[in-house]
Amino acid sequence: MPLQIESPSHLPQSIQGAGDGSRTQQARQAPVIRVEGLTAGYGRRVALEGITFAVGQGELVGLVGPNGSGKSTLIKTLIGLRPPWRGLVEVLGGTPAQSRGRIGYMPQVESVDWAFPITVREVVAMGLYRPRWGWARLRGFRDASRPAVEGAMERLGIGHLAARQTGELSLGQQRRVLLARTLVKDPQVLLLDEPAAGLDVAVEHDLMEVLVELARQGKTMIVATHDLTSVYEFYSASLCINRHMLAYGPPREALTEDVLVRTFGRHLLVFHRGEHGYTAEPHVHHGVHEHD
Repeated sequence: MPLQIESPSHLPQSIQGAGDGSRTQQARQAPVIRVEGLTAGYGRRVALEGITFAVGQGELVGLVGPNGSGKSTLIKTLIGLRPPWRGLVEVLGGTPAQSRGRIGYMPQVESVDWAFPITVREVVAMGLYRPRWGWARLRGFRDASRPAVEGAMERLGIGHLAARQTGELSLGQQRRVLLARTLVKDPQVLLLDEPAAGLDVAVEHDLMEVLVELARQGKTMIVATHDLTSVYEFYSASLCINRHMLAYGPPREALTEDVLVRTFGRHLLVFHRGEHGYTAEPHVHHGVHEHD
């Protein structure tokens, strides 16, 4: 994959990186996700401007940026929940609306009402439900979907939790439930919004092993995350944005100190690059710690 570093004037410049040549050729010839000149937002507020990148099959891309940088807007645009104001957005060769049946979307866990009385099995089955189905078809769907639902739960190691209420689960188990709901229809593209937020290191590591295995199976994923070390260790590419795209390429080349300072601004200013990636110290300003 070529490394793209955007200059301070927001004009992209391409630098050939040391990534896998076959993946570079694949992303160039037949990208699973293609975005060119994307501008999008809410009301009169611009959230994304001039975003351009392509993702090949089997890529695990870490979407990096501070809160409010446009990460969720980009994911929602790729699944068709937000219309682009300008530019081209293609997923699996079509518009997001045309390809939605082959796209899996996992929202932020905070957007889910875990107090609602529903079982793990029912939540996973919701990944197969279609809004236009009538009651008669829905009753038949419950029986026909059982093998897919059971398979998705076993794949994520939550089969033993099938009858539990979702509100009784740990944070890690809740993430696995949402991921099982995303996988139940066997999508080709996965768009995950902060799937590891709030998890401890061991649970996050388990989740990352699941994502890496899915990439090996050919799933294409974009994952919004704040964990730079995890991106450095597990991901095939990192996409750094803060309204504009600041860098895109292999993490060892894209996650430079200059790019990260420009991405996070005052939120992250001090970096230490070690054997396993970056650690960051919060900037201290007038006695107050500022961090994302």
